Amino acid sequence: METCPGCGVAHAQPSGDAGIEQLHNLGPTSTAWMKQAGINTVAELSALGAVAAFVRVEALGIKPSLNLLYALEGAITGKHWLEVKRHSKTALLITLEAAREPVAT
Repeated sequence: METCPGCGVAHAQPSGDAGIEQLHNLGPTSTAWMKQAGINTVAELSALGAVAAFVRVEALGIKPSLNLLYALEGAITGKHWLEVKRHSKTALLITLEAAREPVAT
């Protein structure tokens, strides 16, 4: 297990059936938002992906900061959210903007 460059601690990645509260990047507020959005386990978050989970939270009328997006991606990949922000910010923001665009009918 590698040491997290964001905080200097080695984090074990919880199993898929573990509750969302077991993920190291998510605090009590983020965990509550995930549960309100119907995302209760690590497996559910992983299957949905960080961007879709973030959009679900926004759909609840909550206005999370982009730090939640980075924390979700880090929770899925086992990286500290600051590391995600440094290395994946642009790709995540492009994907988020595409996910927010209405689908033409």
